[in-house]
Amino acid sequence: MNQVYQLPASVSHQNVEDVLLAVEKILNQLSSGNSLTINCQELKVFDSSALSVILSIKRRAEKATITVKLTEIPEKLASLAEVYDLADIVLS
Repeated sequence: MNQVYQLPASVSHQNVEDVLLAVEKILNQLSSGNSLTINCQELKVFDSSALSVILSIKRRAEKATITVKLTEIPEKLASLAEVYDLADIVLS
């Protein structure tokens, strides 16, 4: 089973907990071996909190053996991941 989650247009320290809660609900519905696709198409305004959210999601999914894939990654997010030396973890 594959679920898709659309990141909101803005991810910052102000809504990071809401985003995590929404994704956690999805992860709880998935079984081992399932996958979650995170669509970043709408993401326009963000700070390093977006990277934090993605890392947290990936860690939680890994514990449950759920595959996480990001799609439609904004260039700015990819650049930010590279600056923090997280590109291999966040964008893989």
